[in-house]
Amino acid sequence: MHDQFTHIVVGAGSAGCLVASRVAENRAFDVLLIEAGPDIDTPTNTSSIPHGVHDARRVPMAGQSAIFDPRIDWNLEVDVPCGGQMIVPQAKVMGGGSRINGGTFLRHTEADAREWVALGNDGWDFESSVAVYEGLEGDPLRGTRGPHPIARASMDEAGKIQAAFVDGATSRGLQYIPDPQATGAEGVGPAPVCRRGSTRVSAADTFIGPARLFPNLTILADSLVDRVLFQDGKAVTVVLANGRQIHATHEIILCAGAIFSPAILQRSGIGPTELLRQHGIAPLVELPVGLNLSDHPCIPLVARPRPGAYTDTDYSLQMQARWSSSLNPGAIDLQMVCFSYLFAQSTDPSIQRGGQPQRSLGGSETGHVAGIGCNINKPTSLGMVAIRSRDPNQMPIVRPNYLSTPHDRTLAREVVRTAYAVLTSPAMQAVLTAPLGITSQVVADDVMLDGYIQAQYSTTYHFCGSCRMATREKGGVVDQSGRVYGVKGLRVADASVLPTVPASNTMASTMLVGERVGRSVCDGRSIQNAARSHI
Repeated sequence: MHDQFTHIVVGAGSAGCLVASRVAENRAFDVLLIEAGPDIDTPTNTSSIPHGVHDARRVPMAGQSAIFDPRIDWNLEVDVPCGGQMIVPQAKVMGGGSRINGGTFLRHTEADAREWVALGNDGWDFESSVAVYEGLEGDPLRGTRGPHPIARASMDEAGKIQAAFVDGATSRGLQYIPDPQATGAEGVGPAPVCRRGSTRVSAADTFIGPARLFPNLTILADSLVDRVLFQDGKAVTVVLANGRQIHATHEIILCAGAIFSPAILQRSGIGPTELLRQHGIAPLVELPVGLNLSDHPCIPLVARPRPGAYTDTDYSLQMQARWSSSLNPGAIDLQMVCFSYLFAQSTDPSIQRGGQPQRSLGGSETGHVAGIGCNINKPTSLGMVAIRSRDPNQMPIVRPNYLSTPHDRTLAREVVRTAYAVLTSPAMQAVLTAPLGITSQVVADDVMLDGYIQAQYSTTYHFCGSCRMATREKGGVVDQSGRVYGVKGLRVADASVLPTVPASNTMASTMLVGERVGRSVCDGRSIQNAARSHI
């Protein structure tokens, strides 16, 4: 492999796969895609594929497997406000999060888009994004014919527990909606999932698979990136952790995700000056890199499946509900996700939080549990990402600050109370035992419920916002075309640039970013308001 390309894309995740494939469509470009983890799809790959990576019925991360598979997962340590840490899965494999997540493909909302535009991104109005989504999605229900397949489980194939969740939710006042993807839809129904039959389809499958035939696309896997070097203010070189240098004549696009893209920028001299100097890094540009980190906190309510309620052919995650909280009408900021299979195992030393099992799950120490994940989809708590040292092999400090605002704690109580009512409905009690570790007395008392929430909350693995897309005056790190302020030839295109956390699972929004920025790089046009683009 040669050491000079026109474009270098760092990270082959849900965004990076789209960026690399789109840029390589211009045959005048010579594109290198670098991935820290393995490329398990190559014909010459002889390693065993981690269990569950291609099975849409399972989620090959903690709880769906007994352990986080270190071959494809960073096993990231995340600080929590109450002290201690928890291990959070972050993909390290071609395809990124789309390879190991729940597979849910939900667009961001109109309210999200208004927030993004207000931060100076007039080209990210909702109508412009919908047009891009429709070009990506191959969704028979919606009549779209894009390359990425979207499917929904029927009540029969989803299984008894999933069907009971829908019945329980409707009995508690939620409306059944056949398509939660519909604009403004609130209610319960089957989640749109990236699969073909029972086979998971990742961003690598859809976008890198065909692009492997491109003569101008090179893939370099198992290669960790350290930093970017600059010449006269232009990004010109990517330095790997092993010291190798690879040069870019046009642009470098970071797609390493909301944890690792800010870390690369910080090691490159872009970020908070005090942090950089603390680690002996000469500041190049002062920007709020690593700040504004957001995630969707999740509080699980679990029970034991009754005999015959679950079979191995059932989908573990499929049915879900979304609605607006009492604090934010129209925001669609609360979500319940039904899971038919979760493996709680306290003896696994890799799953710890502050010395206690992260997934004790209502007191269930081992074995198969099922229930409801209660998600806050528009949290106001913000965290940070910061490098620990100049060493790229040392994982950064990650502090999400979950549930640190009164707003978020109020929403946590609201969603848990709704989920408890659903879990104890006659429909769900026909397939599950009584909830573990929580009673009606706890649910009724704010103080007791807060204690349960603090002991049980976890993450949905939806980190975003740490390289915010906004005007520089409004705390931006990149402009609305993903270009990093203060330098030339460097962009970021992944979940880290999302201006605010979307009220939905983040994979669709991340792929949207990859598609739009990739097209911008390919055709040389900035992302701007559609009306202005014709002026």
